[in-house]
Amino acid sequence: MNQILYYEKQKKGSQLEISTTIKIFTIILIVLGIVFIAKGSYGIYKGKVANENHEPAVTTKEENGKLQISINHNKAIDKIIYSWNFGDETTLQGKGQTNITENIELPIGNNTLTLKIIDSSKKETTYQKVYFKEEEDTTKPEIEFEVEGSKIKIVAKDETELSYIMYHWNDEEDTIVEVQNDAKKLIEERITILKGENTLVVVAVDAAGNEEHKEQIFKGAKKPKIEAVQEGDKLRIKISDEENIKKIEINQNGTILSTDAENKDTSLNVKEVELTRDLVAGNNTITITVYSVNGLSEQITKEITI
Repeated sequence: MNQILYYEKQKKGSQLEISTTIKIFTIILIVLGIVFIAKGSYGIYKGKVANENHEPAVTTKEENGKLQISINHNKAIDKIIYSWNFGDETTLQGKGQTNITENIELPIGNNTLTLKIIDSSKKETTYQKVYFKEEEDTTKPEIEFEVEGSKIKIVAKDETELSYIMYHWNDEEDTIVEVQNDAKKLIEERITILKGENTLVVVAVDAAGNEEHKEQIFKGAKKPKIEAVQEGDKLRIKISDEENIKKIEINQNGTILSTDAENKDTSLNVKEVELTRDLVAGNNTITITVYSVNGLSEQITKEITI
């Protein structure tokens, strides 16, 4: 009998222990579930907050005188509004894109860009930065030709800085003359005029890459020839030109004689002339100037004492 009672007590004790264990295990599962749900909810909340606080990434690059703006966002972009120096605003439509690249004009000098980005949730992000652009050189160089006797002087000028000039006669190869460090705004080059009719072509290039082109036909010729020989109290003068003599001027002790005293611009139309001038007692200063039909001239001065 006592054994039966003991068995029944033992059996009841085992059932009680099992029931308690189940209850404890259930409580643990409930607690773990609450912990996991809390962590998951916090993660979702944290991700939502991070998503809401994410700002668009803006990068800029200067290219060919313009400013390239690239915008990346995790939300669709509704519109972009920009202005220079807090002036008039310009609106660009985002069209629901998340990645946008736009090129806008970059003003010369120091300028403040204000950029407003409005996303699909109407959140506005402002970006501001100062940019500097140097003034562009768009002015071409100038080219001038100056005839100096049997040579021509090429003069190239620029308001900022020259790089080089190149020139050629007819179909010859180019000759390049680079700017000197001590005179960056000017290049001068003297070249001999070729005999006969020839075309001179000159190109001037400045530091900004602007080019000027000029060509002209030149007729090469020799300058007139003057010979003056004293013979007693006379001065015999012989003048010649391979084309034609246009005008002769003689200044003898301040007295000027000219074959075209009235400046009618008429040519003598001869290739050779011989003259004789009487010399006076004492000092004689005689200057002879001859002009050819080609625009060339020659001059000599004689000092003779009798």
